[in-house]
Amino acid sequence: MFFDYKFWHFLTRPHDLGVNLQSSSMRKLNSRIGIVFLLGAVLFVIRNIWGMNTEGITSVLATMTDTNYTIARYASLAGSVIWSVLYMAFHIFGIALVISQITKIPYQHVVPLQIGITGILLMEKALLFLVFYLKGATVPLSFLSFGPLAVTIMENWYIILFLNQLTVTTALIITLQYRFIRAFKKEGKWREQLWMLIGLHVAMALITASIAFIPFDRLLNSLFGGGF
Repeated sequence: MFFDYKFWHFLTRPHDLGVNLQSSSMRKLNSRIGIVFLLGAVLFVIRNIWGMNTEGITSVLATMTDTNYTIARYASLAGSVIWSVLYMAFHIFGIALVISQITKIPYQHVVPLQIGITGILLMEKALLFLVFYLKGATVPLSFLSFGPLAVTIMENWYIILFLNQLTVTTALIITLQYRFIRAFKKEGKWREQLWMLIGLHVAMALITASIAFIPFDRLLNSLFGGGF
């Protein structure tokens, strides 16, 4: 038997997706992957054109020629496209591999789930961008996370950035992934599977918060002869 992969249908019914994957063959998966990658790249490009995460280019405009600034803008735009592809590939294929390893669910079955999860992450980014666009400014913290609350009561920016990664979307994603896993684990340690999912997301939040402290500007200057 066959069934069509429907993004919006299985987005809210991950358990049904898991059941269908065990009894039928899936169609239209590749086209849905292509659509997610295309829409994600468009979103990242729009954010870049608007100026989100391009603050470092301002110094080029102030210290170099208009030509250099134009080149920097195009380079930044190309970088945003590359980053969008890496971001979506990681969340679709990379996280699917990790979940497959910790749950023993076949990798090819987890990929369809992660397509929906990646779509949710893109919708979160689109919502944040819409709010920033209407406000006319960006902030480093998400109003959907614990970051804004944390910054009012503590000064440790690592913890603040860590809590900024724990959003309402994170809770939703854990719920959907857990419901999907239960479709495969008729009998088993559901509580342990849930804690493993939570641990995975906490670990990702810790790593993401750490990346913010990597001095990429100093590293680039060193590579191109600027020194430390």
